[in-house]
Amino acid sequence: MEIRQLTTFKTILDTGSFTKAAKTLGYTQSTVSAQVKALEQELSGSLFKYERRQLFLTDTGKRLRPLADQLLADFQQVKHLTDQSPVAGTLRIAAPESLTVTHLPAIIKAFRKQYPDVDLQIANATCSYNQQQLQDGEADIAFMMWPSLTATALVEHDLGEQSLTLVTAADKHKTFTQLISDRHEPFIINEPDCSYRNQFERSLWGEFHRRPQIMELWSIAAIKEMVESGIGYSYLPTLTIKKELASGQLIAIDNPIHNEIRAHMLTHKQTRQQSLIDAFVDITLSNWRN
Repeated sequence: MEIRQLTTFKTILDTGSFTKAAKTLGYTQSTVSAQVKALEQELSGSLFKYERRQLFLTDTGKRLRPLADQLLADFQQVKHLTDQSPVAGTLRIAAPESLTVTHLPAIIKAFRKQYPDVDLQIANATCSYNQQQLQDGEADIAFMMWPSLTATALVEHDLGEQSLTLVTAADKHKTFTQLISDRHEPFIINEPDCSYRNQFERSLWGEFHRRPQIMELWSIAAIKEMVESGIGYSYLPTLTIKKELASGQLIAIDNPIHNEIRAHMLTHKQTRQQSLIDAFVDITLSNWRN
């Protein structure tokens, strides 16, 4: 088994096809296919399969993926043993959109300044999916917006309560009661797995026996555009709408919803990536601002 074969395997995963991997690596497609075939022969199992013209990993490929990532990360650290920075490799971060657009830019900037040899890979998804990615070895660090977490085999860093604000368009003058009583006012919010959506809907039903009309969008930017246009109302992390509130494009509505949402950073208890993860955790804790 050769490093270049694992690099080719990972590049296929990153690009989604043998053709794109060949272009990225500067190989011919036949070279990429030959390297994959050699790897499959050594492992005595196929790594990829095609379904409806789409490329997927086999069970063997799924098991190889985290091991290949770790081996390539170790190889990068060996290559940089004589560098001034002792930290090098690849760090995979899974985070919800709300934290990616508010907290992570400053953290990523500070980390890259101190550790320029580290390749950061950022993926956005729902909080529960991010946690599952970490547990499955598909991510090294996972961020979540969630109430206090129950016992977990992962290392948790509680980053504090996250302020949430109920908002409508600036030209609307409705109270909380008027909003939730108007069947023509949709609650514009993101995916069902969203923790602050669940908090709002749970409180609305438990305390007021109301179920809002839902307009579901999977982008905070799209949600804000709809609300600014006067189409409905939303309940969002305050930092994601800070500019709109300051400019008057959105207005905050007083509400009785009890907020339990906190930000969390999760890591494994022990991994060969530990020095890399510890460095990122330290910078995150130093640069986190609620």
